[in-house]
Amino acid sequence: MASVGTTLLRGLLAGAVAGLTTGLAGVVFAEPTLDAAIALETGNGDTLFSRDTQQVGLVVGLILVGAALGLLFGLAYRLVPAGTRPWHRSLLLALGAFTALYLVPFLRYPANPPGVGDLSTLESRTSSYLLAVALGVAVVSGAYAAVRALDRRGVGAWQRQLAVGAGALLVVGLAYALLPDAAAPLGDTPAGLVWDFRLRSLGLQALLYALLGTVFGILAERSATASAGQPVPA
Repeated sequence: MASVGTTLLRGLLAGAVAGLTTGLAGVVFAEPTLDAAIALETGNGDTLFSRDTQQVGLVVGLILVGAALGLLFGLAYRLVPAGTRPWHRSLLLALGAFTALYLVPFLRYPANPPGVGDLSTLESRTSSYLLAVALGVAVVSGAYAAVRALDRRGVGAWQRQLAVGAGALLVVGLAYALLPDAAAPLGDTPAGLVWDFRLRSLGLQALLYALLGTVFGILAERSATASAGQPVPA
């Protein structure tokens, strides 16, 4: 296995590439929706930063976010017990990270465009969202541990996967019912614009995690193949 430093560097590179690509995709695919939402928020008035500056900030911000996420991804990759090829391991880890850190919170508290929501409820909405993130991490980690435990007991693949999947859905459903309702009022924002923004946000996040897992997996697979081809020292 590669050293910790090499794995973290690999995650940093994969995250930066994923963030850059997602940022550029966001400029192309999400900007029209953002423009419409910002126009409603400001009443077509002046803003502190021009849209060009905001677009550059979006790309730079996603590069930094991707790099930080890549470091965490590399650390998690080291902690997950090896049992499959690096390529499959990386993709499964990316899927788990996307589900835990974004999909589970998103389904309970979907993203809203700028200008939606009362500023006085921002703190409570943030706290609720962080609770949903903690829920996602706990459920995905618990499901992974349960699958491995059932595997050690000799339970078949489809039986343990169905059982753990059903249990995870039950836990998430019960937790959703207990989590506080922090839905932000739409105000004058058209519902179509809100859902367009949410779907584009979901797509961009899926792209970010997919690229992270793909680039990291390629780098890890190439390293493993190269290491396997080296002669064993006497």
